[in-house]
Amino acid sequence: MCEKEPYWSKKNKDKWEQLIFNTNFLKKIKQEFGEINCEYCGKKNLTIYEWCQKSNVSDMATADHFYPKSKYENLKQIEDNLVVCCHNCNNKKGDNLWSVKEIKFPLKKTKLKEIKLLEPLFI
Repeated sequence: MCEKEPYWSKKNKDKWEQLIFNTNFLKKIKQEFGEINCEYCGKKNLTIYEWCQKSNVSDMATADHFYPKSKYENLKQIEDNLVVCCHNCNNKKGDNLWSVKEIKFPLKKTKLKEIKLLEPLFI
């Protein structure tokens, strides 16, 4: 959809690569489940916006790093660490580590188990 990379992508290569990774994750989830809903609050029919599109935060899908990438950098591109969420929940969580009980609407039955299996990677 977007023809070229943004001007800032060369100076912020890590940020750009993470944005692409997260967007591809959301697209994969949408393809698998047909729609995207927030796994924290249950908000339905979230929209995936490309970096070049004008976005509406009220329906924006985001990929939250359950174990924050600022604290667990080795998990930043591990799909099992990503939780589909609305913009509001992602902002509320920020860089905090929430309990897995906050994932009240997991897309997959195995989601909570996958998150817990990542704990040994905190080295």
